[in-house]
Amino acid sequence: MAQPTFRKAHCNDCGGERNHHVLHRDSTSWEAEDACVTGGTNYEMLKCAGCDKVVLRESEWCSEDDPHIDRPPRYFPPSTFRPEPKWMEDFSIACPPGLEQPYDLLKEVYVAMQNAQPYLAAMGIRALLEQMMIQRVHDNGSFDKNLQKFQEAGFVSALQREQLETVLEVGHAAIHRGYKPTEEDLATIVDLTEVLVQSIYLHGDKARELKGKIPPRKK
Repeated sequence: MAQPTFRKAHCNDCGGERNHHVLHRDSTSWEAEDACVTGGTNYEMLKCAGCDKVVLRESEWCSEDDPHIDRPPRYFPPSTFRPEPKWMEDFSIACPPGLEQPYDLLKEVYVAMQNAQPYLAAMGIRALLEQMMIQRVHDNGSFDKNLQKFQEAGFVSALQREQLETVLEVGHAAIHRGYKPTEEDLATIVDLTEVLVQSIYLHGDKARELKGKIPPRKK
């Protein structure tokens, strides 16, 4: 039976299941002679038919497996439910040398989510928000005081501060109380964090650029 030249697989860049070209196949096998058990690993290099992203698909098998249950394959790089936003390059430019911690931390948050590490993702968001506050209003000795100064300086509204406190509390709980955020939890706190990052680092320049394009009112 001929092997398929296309395979459905998750694409991190496109988001969701997409058709992939099978570029190459290889496999390894093993045998436990004393137990009469065999197994192996099949490898496929896949290229997304939409964006040309290349990934490795790895699937294992064993003669002792239930024939009605397939082992889930693994992908390298791993599949992620939350890709990096398209403005990450602009964010890196907005964080000059010596002040790049917020950008680095957000990058690591996406890596943690891609590798199913919710504790690290929540802790990374907490650290990111702390660095953002310190860079803007300096270190005032505690999270509460930093957050108060952050609001007083006009970086967040009263409503945003309440939301920010929830995001920070998720990070606190992950560190100190063993709280494991779900994908939905992480999606929520990353949504709120991304809005804050864009507001503080990116929207100001874009607003000034837009203002320069508006023709003046006629007298």
